[in-house]
Amino acid sequence: MGRRRNQVTRGKTRAADRRATRRHCLFTTDEGGKLEQTFWYTLGFNANKHGIEIHCAVLMSTHGHVVYSDPRAVDPLFRRDFHRDFANCVKSIRGWPEEVFNKSRGGNVEQLSPKAIHESIAYAIANPPKAFAVRYAKDLPGAKELPGDVGRRVIRVKRPDRYFDPNTPRWLEYVEFEIIMPGCLEAKYGGDEARRLITARVKELEQEALAESKVRGIPFKGARRVTRTPHRARARSYEVFGKVNPRFSAAGDLELARNKIAEDRQFDADYDAALARWTAGDRRVRFPHGTWWMRVHHGARCRPPP
Repeated sequence: MGRRRNQVTRGKTRAADRRATRRHCLFTTDEGGKLEQTFWYTLGFNANKHGIEIHCAVLMSTHGHVVYSDPRAVDPLFRRDFHRDFANCVKSIRGWPEEVFNKSRGGNVEQLSPKAIHESIAYAIANPPKAFAVRYAKDLPGAKELPGDVGRRVIRVKRPDRYFDPNTPRWLEYVEFEIIMPGCLEAKYGGDEARRLITARVKELEQEALAESKVRGIPFKGARRVTRTPHRARARSYEVFGKVNPRFSAAGDLELARNKIAEDRQFDADYDAALARWTAGDRRVRFPHGTWWMRVHHGARCRPPP
């Protein structure tokens, strides 16, 4: 199988997650709220820095979920800076001596349709009940979002007192950013209807979690036990070894999925052909539109958008 290549183009909406190393509970909300403060500060700071639109964000004990749009086609820079700043601050708070994030590739799923986008937002919000952390999404302590926050909430957070040097001008004392309604949801449904759809889907997922809890005999931990989970504890739920993260979500639209697969295959073929010419010494070759690494790090030229 060839190397997976992401096309980085303007305006894509993505659902991303990144796990703590060895599934440690490094991100468990502490009673002082330092982890929640750090998550919102680093997310908002880097979203404002790179022009990213945040649609949803939830921090679990072992991983975080963020749904966002990338109007400037700088997704790799945003994720690099956000994860680096968050990880460094977590290390300072926890006294953690080694890596914070799992070294395997994190989830970064392109959302191809309005339905896929509101499904991804609902999934992120309902992830705490689905993981048997709390019965309802609203009960999760720490950094979370609820359906009514989409397109309405403004988060203002003070700079954490760890890692960020107050004498360095770029580390602002306060960061403020909006939880933005995705433009395609606003255009197709309107804000109120989009929030209703997200709310309905979250309730469905909460009911599915309750039914699964009864069948498997797994109780919900509850907010108090979640907060008291030691950060050195590790998640024990079964996972399939070697599972591959999807590249995109079409929310059941087979035609949309087929078109995306064909587009990705054509991109990979064009990229491989251009790379072969580049390694042969041809510096005038043009890579396909959406190429990131060769364009940013090696100055390769790219074709214009179709």
